[in-house]
Amino acid sequence: MDYHLERGLRLHTRPKHKNLYSWAINEIDDKGNRVGEDQIPWPWSLYFIATSAAFADSIDLKTRHGSQDATLSIPEVTERQVISVQLRPRDDHWMYRTKYSMFGTDRVIKSFELAIEPFANQSDQENCTSWGSVSYTSEVDFRSSTSDDCVVFYLSVKPDTFARYAAKVAAGAVDEITFRIGSVAGFYAEWSPSISTNSVKVLTRGDEQRVQLPQGVEFEPPRLGEVGAAALYINRRLEFAKREADTDDDQEPALPGTVLLAPETKVAVAAPDPQTLRALKSLKRAAWFIASVLTLIFLALVLKV
Repeated sequence: MDYHLERGLRLHTRPKHKNLYSWAINEIDDKGNRVGEDQIPWPWSLYFIATSAAFADSIDLKTRHGSQDATLSIPEVTERQVISVQLRPRDDHWMYRTKYSMFGTDRVIKSFELAIEPFANQSDQENCTSWGSVSYTSEVDFRSSTSDDCVVFYLSVKPDTFARYAAKVAAGAVDEITFRIGSVAGFYAEWSPSISTNSVKVLTRGDEQRVQLPQGVEFEPPRLGEVGAAALYINRRLEFAKREADTDDDQEPALPGTVLLAPETKVAVAAPDPQTLRALKSLKRAAWFIASVLTLIFLALVLKV
């Protein structure tokens, strides 16, 4: 296989800030000159967001044929259930905008995956590990095939925990998945007084990223494998409908059993025509005249008596 690396690696045991760290890894060019700054293990948290999730349930049968031993004709059954989550680095805030690249390259790693599996015994303990590979080109059946840089995290959980996660994923009852890791062996960055970094270098297991050691020094820098801290968040969000804009906000909600009455309707009355008004005025004056005459007659009768 032809690994796609542009620079070599060298362990530096006399760093510039020796009061802050005792050793570092440097990238070097073909002439042995240092490229970039000292890279030391990064202990702080890093965040990833899921872009997709899939639940896979598989079975594999293997039988040995042509053997005289009858027991060998019994198939070996291997069943596997796994939740495969495709990840991307979280980048919604400046603190989380981190670029990942393999040691010896400037290529940005685009392939991150989380594999969640149940362990066999309930007495086992949850754990998280990591694995990765530098991009390479290989020849299969006289055809060249190129694999990209990748990092995979393996999260082992209890069977009942896995069943709960699998049910959510299979039912589509998941809106977002966040994965947080910390103290990942094989993750390096420049020293910083902050708990965030914008660049992480990855050192995989294998001989392709060989680190040159100073004469007389026997030391193996941490590589991908152990993950010191891991947290998984599987969230479900519900959006509730808002009231319509024309709803009267001052109106109190009705109690159960309350009958709502329709508001009183005002009826518009048409104005009378002018002739009708004149007739009414004439009748009003006639009424006053008759009332005055009746009053005078009543007074005259009283005085006569």
